[in-house]
Amino acid sequence: MSCECENPVTVLIADDDKNVRMALESVFAATSYQVVAQASNGAQALSLCRRLSPDIALLDIKMPIMTGIEAAKEIIRDGLSGCVVMLTAFNDLEYVENASETGVAGYLVKPIDSSRILSTLDVCLKKAEESTKARNDMVELQKRQSSHETVKRAKLLIMENHSCSE
Repeated sequence: MSCECENPVTVLIADDDKNVRMALESVFAATSYQVVAQASNGAQALSLCRRLSPDIALLDIKMPIMTGIEAAKEIIRDGLSGCVVMLTAFNDLEYVENASETGVAGYLVKPIDSSRILSTLDVCLKKAEESTKARNDMVELQKRQSSHETVKRAKLLIMENHSCSE
């Protein structure tokens, strides 16, 4: 399974283990997902997300310099990626809770099989689309409300200037 998108879905892979990065890249080789960058630490992942704005950021939780959780917080806060999925060798409730609190869209425990990662990313993308639509709808509603308020004020000014009622 992989995303049925017109354009390739861009992915950033961040893991301090080069073998994991290479294995993940090979998972995406025959799919519509395109690995646009790899990072070996959280700071590098954050920098690459700022520059490339990948659709998906796959981040290992434990990395040097800056953890995946710390990087995820900034990536999500600044809207630098469509969604963030955490990778970890630890299946500990505390790690899951920390990841969830940052707003990540998924959490995968290593070793990761290709069907699990692809289905998780498909769900992640769907959630990101829904979230973007909801934000856009909110912006549109705010514009309409602002426009409505402007019309209301104009009507009141006309009524005052012409000493008339509604």
